[in-house]
Amino acid sequence: MSRFKFVDIGINLTDPMFRGIYRGVQKHQDDLQDVIQRAVQIGVKKFMITGGNLQDSKDALHLAQTNDMFFSTVGCHPTRCDEFEKNNPDLYLMELLNLAENNKGKVVAIGECGLDFDRLQFCPRDTQLKYFEKQFELSEQTKLPMFLHCRNSHAEFLDIMKRNRDRCVGGVVHSFDGTKEAAAALIDLDLYIGFNDAPWCGVKNTHAGSKFIKTSFPTKKKWENGHCLKDRNEPCHIIQILEIMSAVRDEDPLELANTLYNNTIQVFFPGM
Repeated sequence: MSRFKFVDIGINLTDPMFRGIYRGVQKHQDDLQDVIQRAVQIGVKKFMITGGNLQDSKDALHLAQTNDMFFSTVGCHPTRCDEFEKNNPDLYLMELLNLAENNKGKVVAIGECGLDFDRLQFCPRDTQLKYFEKQFELSEQTKLPMFLHCRNSHAEFLDIMKRNRDRCVGGVVHSFDGTKEAAAALIDLDLYIGFNDAPWCGVKNTHAGSKFIKTSFPTKKKWENGHCLKDRNEPCHIIQILEIMSAVRDEDPLELANTLYNNTIQVFFPGM
């Protein structure tokens, strides 16, 4: 049994790759349960499955209902906010609200929402700005914390956040790529900074932090039962992020893990 405890707050378990499907083609067997088991073995206690739009939020909730360790978020990612305008914007927002409000206990946050100016090809800037602010209505109504996204958009993100901070109980800013000063400004708003995690964003040998990794997992370039798959990031790899952070910060890994775990429980599971 692991001496560490983790909560993975941004896990994209609705991605078909965890079912062995890539670009619509079944490449290997569904190994989701193996992925979860590897994560549990290194100490992951809770999994927050990210909702990226209305349908994804429904899928995330459906999956969350299959396991006591699973929870989900409800919201619309900045790169997908054009979906509001492809539908009736007020109805789309109301459906998100009803999904979150009617499933409290499983839905623990509003998001993933925010701004991403690195990927304007998916959704224009003005649309992102409009519907990021609109989603504070969800947080205000449900009293749930926010799972936020801020990439290459700090000034605009901070402006919206300052205007609406009293409408949300708190949250974590995910995908943050700003300066130390930008991070301090968010922390001054009593928000937390998150570290990125996605099915395709693992720590590679070329990354500066890779030299601090102590825990490795049997990995194959081609899928094989009982092994991680090269270039598919899994929740078990969260321990490698801890190892990098504790080395860079010169802190005891167990103490740091406990701090991170307690912070996460305080934000997303305050009644626990």
